[in-house]
Amino acid sequence: MTEFSCQNPEEHCDLHICQLSAKERHPELDKLFENPQFVCVNCGVKVNKSANVCVPKPL
Repeated sequence: MTEFSCQNPEEHCDLHICQLSAKERHPELDKLFENPQFVCVNCGVKVNKSANVCVPKPL
């Protein structure tokens, strides 16, 4: 498995979707996926705010 770096590691544990999705799903988490504007280069998840992924790339 390849290890990826995070552009904002101080927020990685609490705010990035790759960590949040590993926890129990919460309805508030689903809002992060509405109207996606960015994709994470690491995991491919699409979200609406770049701050919620490790390596954002605009869609």
